Amino acid sequence: MSAQKPTAVLIIHGGYFLPAAWNAFSDRLRQAGLVVQCPRLPSCGDERPPTAAIKHDVAAVRKAAQDLITLNHCFLVLAHSYGGMVASEAIRPDLYASNGKGVVGLVLLSSWLVQPGDTLMSVIDKYGFQCKVDLGNNGDGTVFAKNAPESFYNDIELTEAEELAKGNVTHNWLAASAEISGAPWKDLHTTYIHCAQDLAIMLPLQQSMVQDAVNAGGRLTIKTIDSGHCPFLSQPETVIGIVNEVMENVS
Repeated sequence: MSAQKPTAVLIIHGGYFLPAAWNAFSDRLRQAGLVVQCPRLPSCGDERPPTAAIKHDVAAVRKAAQDLITLNHCFLVLAHSYGGMVASEAIRPDLYASNGKGVVGLVLLSSWLVQPGDTLMSVIDKYGFQCKVDLGNNGDGTVFAKNAPESFYNDIELTEAEELAKGNVTHNWLAASAEISGAPWKDLHTTYIHCAQDLAIMLPLQQSMVQDAVNAGGRLTIKTIDSGHCPFLSQPETVIGIVNEVMENVS
């Protein structure tokens, strides 16, 4: 338990997104007096053919975390979708809270929760491709969502969903297929938020990954939102409520 309430949130966005997708949500947190960092993951919307791998995403997150530590913040890490894989690699013990600054907890928002030694593909091999995203392949190492309005924003009115989808980008498939080596959810206060209507990482798959983490020694708190893949857009106040609750529990 931390003796200090978190003063910041480090957001790790998903694979087909950019930080701009989180702007409205981040502004709400800032209005509540929190400092917010949401670094761009280089593998998202990368050059074609892509040049960035998961190690570059990890470096971007670790730099943002170090910047917060330099400013004496203790903070939560909020990771969405592919961002959960980046969190597992980036949030190492050297970033854990010490002397009132550093990472005090994780919030995994319908994220990939891959065991050390495994990959996203090994999880899919184990549980099946429980996903309604129609992936397009550019043939250069990048993939994209052909049906983003329906698969990412199925709980948002269609006209708005189509507008949001214009902000989605390509992702470097090799970044998403990397082997994971870290498991900060074994050490840190971790909350996993299930998105019950998610069509990108469907609920049974979310539940299976969480159960695997529990079986591996993770002590996860579970919350559920009746939403699609992006409740930070469709139900931001609900997500913020959970973030606030986590902050109280780790302080």
